[in-house]
Amino acid sequence: MPLDNGQFRLYQIARKAANAVANEHYDTGMSHTPLEHATVMVDLTPLLPGGGNGGAKWFVLALLSEMGRRRTGWRWLLLTTAANDALLGELLPSMARLSVLDEHGQALLRPDPAALPGGGRADLLYCPFTAPFYAHPAVPTVATVYDLQFIEYPQFFSRAEVEERAANFFRAAAVADRLVCISDYVRDHVCRATGLDESWVRRVHITLPDRLGPVDRAALPALLARHGLARQRYLIYPANTWPHKNHDMLLTAAGMYFARHPSSDLKIVCAGVSDDARGRTLKAAATRMGLGERVIFPGFLSERELAGLLAAARALIFPSLFEGFGMPLLEAMAQGVPVLSANTTSLPEIAGDGALLFDPRRPGEILSAIETIEEEPQAAARLVEAGRARAAALGNAATMAEAYLGLFDDIIAEQRRLLGPLRRRLRLVRREVSRALAGDARGFARQMRLRLYARIRRGAAWLWGRVQLARAFLGGRLPQLRALAHRLRRALPGAKS
Repeated sequence: MPLDNGQFRLYQIARKAANAVANEHYDTGMSHTPLEHATVMVDLTPLLPGGGNGGAKWFVLALLSEMGRRRTGWRWLLLTTAANDALLGELLPSMARLSVLDEHGQALLRPDPAALPGGGRADLLYCPFTAPFYAHPAVPTVATVYDLQFIEYPQFFSRAEVEERAANFFRAAAVADRLVCISDYVRDHVCRATGLDESWVRRVHITLPDRLGPVDRAALPALLARHGLARQRYLIYPANTWPHKNHDMLLTAAGMYFARHPSSDLKIVCAGVSDDARGRTLKAAATRMGLGERVIFPGFLSERELAGLLAAARALIFPSLFEGFGMPLLEAMAQGVPVLSANTTSLPEIAGDGALLFDPRRPGEILSAIETIEEEPQAAARLVEAGRARAAALGNAATMAEAYLGLFDDIIAEQRRLLGPLRRRLRLVRREVSRALAGDARGFARQMRLRLYARIRRGAAWLWGRVQLARAFLGGRLPQLRALAHRLRRALPGAKS
């Protein structure tokens, strides 16, 4: 039976109290001991066709593929929808699937991590799109958090979107045994927004430098010719049309640059701009500014095409206002392409010394960065060298998968340690009851009742001690819970402070 938010909050408090008790007797830190067998349920119902999930979609698919290769003895059960089930079957053929939503988003069934189809239970529920729709008190939950943009820039969302994102995030903060953030920036933001202790929030970077695949060098000349481009004579910005991608300031800086350098043959490639209302507005603005032939909008590109255009670019330019990670930065640095990046949110953390940073709200600084990469070859060479070093330091898909699997190992092992003694007691009781039912001696039945009564007394005393610990823990957490509720109210548009 689904639990409401209030029940989930009380459940989370009790679980944390139990973990606090366990910490007195067990080491719940990273064990680095891989488990041979485990069952993990993965909620992929929010995964959308096309690019609706942004870079999160490709991250999740790459992560699951890598984890599946590394833990062949594990059982993976993907919760899917009618819209994405076939795609997931092609991309992750070794993992079992269970379709739970129809093509209209209506529930076909309610999956229960504690009672899987065919018997058994999941050892862990992983929610890679944050929202813990199918969390169950008996099964540990891990959720990935990408950003809290709805708090920083609520004007970029409708009120309904802010409310939905806030509800999903704060529910995950209350329910999940661990939150995994994609950067230190996001991790710090999550801790401030929720009051959660840092030990409950992990950081694992999205280290997929080779996500786009190898560059097809033979097909590259035809690709460049098709878009009217020359090698090393364009800057590329791969981004969709979401407001925080800040295309407006890029167009403004481009207009300033070409006004100052009218004979320049440099071009700006805005990949990923669709033909929706926002995309048509951007294209019309470029035309009005006289940039129609200098700013290229190639639309949606395949991964192979994007890899080719990125490899042949003069530089990646990335003026985004808000990023939880910034995957294009890592991809460009790994390919040896200079990076010009905004200095906001997580981008300085990801770029390190491998990017030339600017304030994305000041077109003059964007202009200065473009002039630097065009006029100072030594600066470009330095960025290439530093970028390759930074990409190598961040790691690769194996690094990321091992970090997640290590966390899963520890949480599952911790759960088994906590439940093991209780399960042994229940087995003893069942064994004694079975003996009593099978025997016909009244003396044995009386002895069984006395033993059972003694066990019930010990069990009641044990449970009462845990209740007292939970009450003490609750008393210490009330200020943080009140602060969390206050932050949630302030995050909603129109909320009174």
